[in-house]
Amino acid sequence: MMRSLATVVAVEPGAITVSCQQQTSCGHCASRDSCGTGIVSKAVPGRSHLVKIPTREKVSEGQLVEIGLPEKSMLHSALLVYMLPLLFLILGAAFGQWFFVDLAGSGELGVILVAAVSAAVGMLLARHLAKRVEGLSAYKPDLIRVLGNPVHEDRVINAASKDSD
Repeated sequence: MMRSLATVVAVEPGAITVSCQQQTSCGHCASRDSCGTGIVSKAVPGRSHLVKIPTREKVSEGQLVEIGLPEKSMLHSALLVYMLPLLFLILGAAFGQWFFVDLAGSGELGVILVAAVSAAVGMLLARHLAKRVEGLSAYKPDLIRVLGNPVHEDRVINAASKDSD
């Protein structure tokens, strides 16, 4: 299960709304200073997402919670969003190659156009299917546990005197 920390922003009977920061793995490797993507990820802050989660636990606004989403649903979503347009692109290019080059004997402009149009159709189909599976319970995060109130800057915990020699 993929886990993330979130802050409760609204409490309703039977549900909570949490805000969680979009996380990226970029910027954590050894070449982050010379990589263009790593530099951009530092400059552009992560987006915040609001997610409504059904729960029966007693939670108040401002508390920190841990939410989770099964890996299976993440893999299905990734396959849908990334692989379906790519599959349509490859099939469109193969059909364009067969029709325009092999049968008609013309140039590759037709192949490129058919491939681009079929990739766009694949993206539209993926978008439509993603909206349909969005409402399924397997694609919604669950509340794993309530962690409590976040530590504020004025509350400093210093355990260095016990740990250092």
